[in-house]
Amino acid sequence: ILTSQGKNALGGVRNYVVNGKMTEGYGLVAYPAEYGVTGVMTFIVNQDGIIYQKNLGKSTAQAVNAIKAFDPDKTWKQVQ
Repeated sequence: ILTSQGKNALGGVRNYVVNGKMTEGYGLVAYPAEYGVTGVMTFIVNQDGIIYQKNLGKSTAQAVNAIKAFDPDKTWKQVQ
């Protein structure tokens, strides 16, 4: 669960948590349980419902742990 969004998200930088409650939105990340076996794409989505995908490579689990905010820059592609 992502508790904020970055500059590349619609509306810019924003914290979803106010006074200890996540009332301003949400972000989610989904990634393959085993890269290359159960899939290769990582997905992010927030309260706007637009899903983005990106292949984070063999180090997907480590890369996902580094994602702290919903921030779909140009390297993320919108799912059609």
